[in-house]
Amino acid sequence: APLGGVQASPAGTDQSHDSGPTRDVFDDGGQAEPRYYPLFFTMAGTGMRLGEALALQWSDIDAVASTIRISRSLSAGQVTTPKAGHGRTVDMSSGLATTLTRFLAARKAETVRHGWGEVPPWVFLNQVGRLMDEHRIRKVMTRIVKKAHLPTHFSPHGLRHTYASLMLQQGESSAYVQRQLGHASIQLTVDTYGKWLPMGNKGAVDRLDGFGEISSGSKMVANAAFATEDDSQLLDFIGGPCRSRTYDPLIKSQLLCQLS
Repeated sequence: APLGGVQASPAGTDQSHDSGPTRDVFDDGGQAEPRYYPLFFTMAGTGMRLGEALALQWSDIDAVASTIRISRSLSAGQVTTPKAGHGRTVDMSSGLATTLTRFLAARKAETVRHGWGEVPPWVFLNQVGRLMDEHRIRKVMTRIVKKAHLPTHFSPHGLRHTYASLMLQQGESSAYVQRQLGHASIQLTVDTYGKWLPMGNKGAVDRLDGFGEISSGSKMVANAAFATEDDSQLLDFIGGPCRSRTYDPLIKSQLLCQLS
């Protein structure tokens, strides 16, 4: 029997995106695939890879702090380290934390029903209490996207791309998205998702005017721009405001000739 204790959340605002389906699709599909809904929601809400999600254990989830510790990955049936070679801690939304808390309660009831003795440590299991098969998950996702009339080439990894692009579109920093995704460098994040970064607007440079009004340093720069001819000659004679160059114009001229 499916984990009936977990219900799909009400569908939210449409956020269709060309890199993959959004949570709305799985809110609808969760009614037909309740066992897989928490898995897809976890991936869509954190950007973690499929193998990282499948290797999660209940001890990795801190619903109070709304964080998930990623320290393992499942690949070809083998539990290994994450792709980056080390673990990371990612943030999750309060909605995802609530879903996983309910999922744990449903798992406890399932444990009693099947006489497993104790709750299995793995978060995402099949009907017989074993780790889910990656191929099976891709087939389930294909059914869901077909039902939503989306292109069937969308894969579970597309949820990671959708997460990253939406986070950047809403103004989150590249550094934060990099940490959430577990990229080795921020350059990889920017190169992959740079087209979704906000390009800024004219208002951003207009706001600089406000700094000039309150910054004494800016006033000094502005005053220097309107210096008299005599002031300019004086600055040239003494080597500039920093006094770091020689006061002798002849020696300074010879030095400039050598540098040129």
